[in-house]
Amino acid sequence: MDADAVRAAVPSPPISGGAAADRTADALGTPNVISEKANVTAFVVRRFVDRGLLVDLSANLGGTLHHPG
Repeated sequence: MDADAVRAAVPSPPISGGAAADRTADALGTPNVISEKANVTAFVVRRFVDRGLLVDLSANLGGTLHHPG
């Protein structure tokens, strides 16, 4: 895949799985609150990727990167 084509399609930098989890929790009306048990975790985001609901932009097996939109 051409890195320049990816940069053109994603004008802002990708976000981590944890940030995607926070945004998902906010969208569901159950925001993740610091120092409380998370409502949506990066593990859940990984399950979304496994099911084809989100796309992982990272080649790193230890974490995921996602389009911020």
